[in-house]
Amino acid sequence: MASEAELHVDIVPWGPSPQAVRAAATAALEHPAVRAELGDADSRLLSAVPVESQGDPGAEPDHVRATVYDYMNERVVIVEAPIEGPAHVNVTSTVKQPLPSGDEFIAAVAAIEADDDLGAPLSDGRLVAYRPMPPVVIDELEDGSVQRTIAVGLRPTDGKGEAHEIVGVRAATGELRRFDGGAPRGAIAAPQMCGLPDANQPTVEEGEPGAAKITVTRGGELLWSFVAVRPAASSGTNGSGIELRAVAYRGKRVLRRAHVPILNVRYDADACGPFRDWQWQEGMIKADGSDRAPGFRLCAAPAKTIFDSGSDVGNFLGVAVYVEGDEVVLVSELNAGWYRYISLWRLAADGTIRPRFMFGAVADSCVCKVHHHHVYWRFDFDVVTGAHNAVREFNDPPLQGHSSRWHTLRHEIRRAKLASRKRKWRVVNRVSGESYTLIPGPEDGQRDSFGVGDLWALRHRPSAQIDDGVGFTTDLDQARAHVDDFVNGQSIYDTDVVLWYGAHFTHDIHAEHEAGEDHGHIVGPDLVPAGW
Repeated sequence: MASEAELHVDIVPWGPSPQAVRAAATAALEHPAVRAELGDADSRLLSAVPVESQGDPGAEPDHVRATVYDYMNERVVIVEAPIEGPAHVNVTSTVKQPLPSGDEFIAAVAAIEADDDLGAPLSDGRLVAYRPMPPVVIDELEDGSVQRTIAVGLRPTDGKGEAHEIVGVRAATGELRRFDGGAPRGAIAAPQMCGLPDANQPTVEEGEPGAAKITVTRGGELLWSFVAVRPAASSGTNGSGIELRAVAYRGKRVLRRAHVPILNVRYDADACGPFRDWQWQEGMIKADGSDRAPGFRLCAAPAKTIFDSGSDVGNFLGVAVYVEGDEVVLVSELNAGWYRYISLWRLAADGTIRPRFMFGAVADSCVCKVHHHHVYWRFDFDVVTGAHNAVREFNDPPLQGHSSRWHTLRHEIRRAKLASRKRKWRVVNRVSGESYTLIPGPEDGQRDSFGVGDLWALRHRPSAQIDDGVGFTTDLDQARAHVDDFVNGQSIYDTDVVLWYGAHFTHDIHAEHEAGEDHGHIVGPDLVPAGW
């Protein structure tokens, strides 16, 4: 019978090729308008990102966004141009500091190797360079300007002799900056380090193209179809992990887009950070199989991340796809300084979607301190259609003034999980009756003053509110999730709706060791269909 057959996964490339994106970015930077903007300034291309067509996740990207750093004027120049050819370009500039590119970090390490004090121990292996948090040192000068300074961690290899230190390298000149206490504000460089060994393996550059159209069948019957985007090419200010677009189950649309646009962490007593993290920098995982699209590998056996193996070593950068029982699994590992995050989706034959996020770390001093991670999924529901959707909430016992355990949320609102009421939420198509219920995971935690919220029910706004627009930062107020800014009381009844869902995890590495759990922690809700 078809129900007993194995799941079959088909993966084909989707969107522009990496070669096309790079060619478009190179051509755009030669456009006269760009040359006039940059002049003779020393500059570097930091990233080239494919941009989706007018915010439509179901349409292939048709533009490229090139981010260039102008070291003479300490500013970012952003160039957008059509992939098919830069007949017209849009050029803007900003002083907001982007994350360092791989080439910038390599140049910073080379500057340290030339230093009279630190060069010898780094060159002969007594010190090993690593990417720390914060990745850039953002200190405003008296005149309001910011000198782009790349942070480089220097870890002693033998635990004695050389000191653990994080130094800054001014990108424009190669000048070294050393800090009181051995680390910039927001970091610690102490002899004690916690976490798994750091393999210092390669990662990808921001914007590295890679997307695939994935279909899942069983016995010839179509179950799932969707577009998956690798983290490096995912949308949003900081990327958003493995991103799913145009998700359909049994031929009916479920989600327009599903991803993790916001990820942050705060330490007890602000011992380090706080940090607004990024979700595009893929780390190595162990995945054996065949490459079916740029950044996508189909595997016959489950891939292994640092969470599974306890090792920071791998052989693949991107998204591994495999079948496990009645589920298709997509998994990728993310690096953010010393943090290791796992972005994972499970799509079951019965229509259940299990988004998961895992938290771990490699050796460093900050992770010895207790800290609190917060991850925020954005589920842009289109249950059957992008219209006629409504949000219902379940409470057991019912809320005061309600005779039923289910009631409809009429206007945009933020809601708490309230395990005491077994609270969950359902998005239903009012016309046809199909629905998906979001059930909080048992380990998803509760909001706090920094974690700010558990769930937001919002009205969909085209080409807007993909995230809150905050890039990497160590500022406490900015690092918080600003989803509350989207709540303005508009109707969410019989329309197109979006749910944001937050999970919260306290990471105490010493308690993990005592419990024999050294690799991390997993959170995430279940999305369960009905009426399909």
